[in-house]
Amino acid sequence: MSNNTETRKPRKYFEVFGDAINQLNLFKTLTVGLLMLCIFLVIIVRKSINKMPLVIRVDLLGNAETAKYNKSILAVSPAEISNFTQYFTQYFSAHNFYTYDEDFTKAFKMMTEDCQRKLNDYLTIKNVMNNIKSNQEKTKLTITEIRTVKDSPEYVNLKVKGNREIRSYQNADFYREEIFEAELSIKKVDRSEKTPWGLLVDSWSESLYKQ
Repeated sequence: MSNNTETRKPRKYFEVFGDAINQLNLFKTLTVGLLMLCIFLVIIVRKSINKMPLVIRVDLLGNAETAKYNKSILAVSPAEISNFTQYFTQYFSAHNFYTYDEDFTKAFKMMTEDCQRKLNDYLTIKNVMNNIKSNQEKTKLTITEIRTVKDSPEYVNLKVKGNREIRSYQNADFYREEIFEAELSIKKVDRSEKTPWGLLVDSWSESLYKQ
């Protein structure tokens, strides 16, 4: 090397590329993290909006009160039992050619599962569906008496008396009158969307005195 070669002077700056890349990756990570946090908060807010509001009962001074449940609010009244029985009897035994399918669907929703199986067999054995369709039946139901035989905390047993006048949409000469007495055992259940009455028919039988 030549002796005239000048001695290199120390640099006054440094060229650093790694730190800039690391900072860029850090900002990317933070951006993705903030985006995920925003999405999470949006989901939480949407779920919170759909929740039922929390209602806290307060006294006259604004102090929170402990909820007190009154069993009488959930108890089934005699009027409700009578109303339930009338609807069930109408749906199940007052057959109409144009509405029988819907009526039976409603009636079966008013039964326990065991009662559904038994009464489904009853309809099959008695050939009820075919008779309704072949005769195009329409029925006028008159209930003359609903009597409570036994009422306990779990069940209520009833006797229902009345008559049915059965005619036909297609045959003006078709007419049949039935005087009946039905026995029902109705189970008391918790009220819910499916059981608003708090009642379900657990057994049903009927005797005909005139046919």
